Amino acid sequence: MSRTNIFSLTVKLLSAASLIIALAGCSSYHTQVTGGFSDSALAAHGALPIQVDGKVGGVQGAPLAAAVAAAMPSSVDGVKLQYAQCEAYTECAGDHLVWTFGPPEARPSSVHPPALSYNVNLIGPYEPAPNNVAVKVALFQGGHLVASASGQVDANNPDDPAFKSLIDEMSAQVLEGPDWLDQADVL
Repeated sequence: MSRTNIFSLTVKLLSAASLIIALAGCSSYHTQVTGGFSDSALAAHGALPIQVDGKVGGVQGAPLAAAVAAAMPSSVDGVKLQYAQCEAYTECAGDHLVWTFGPPEARPSSVHPPALSYNVNLIGPYEPAPNNVAVKVALFQGGHLVASASGQVDANNPDDPAFKSLIDEMSAQVLEGPDWLDQADVL
């Protein structure tokens, strides 16, 4: 391999690694919506029940559920939404959202960007920040899982703007229903 090709390859690798590092701090990294999703069922709720499990910083239970509900959007695609808290660690009846929070080790290593999960002798091994929180949300309708999203954020507590932003983003992802990428007949 010529010196020019090696330099070009190195520049491309460093550019890709820089982009991955920038995107790894706060993001949702997996979203899925199935054909069973019903936006009319969402609109029919006076208040959509939410179940919140886990903790962020030292906050858990009802205070965490209140913070999550406050960070969720008040409307999605023109549908006004309200949220009602269920008892922590107790499944809500009927259609509901389940939020689960955990420490970085709760997230499988497969979701770490590849350049960060292996030592490529350029940037070293990846270790999430001590305040990194793994987040999962699932929407259940008619007793079935119809939408889910996973994410991560560096946040010391639920009042952190990055935490609120991620909750808002993930809520919209599961409550908006399928987009063209979720439609099997389009692909």
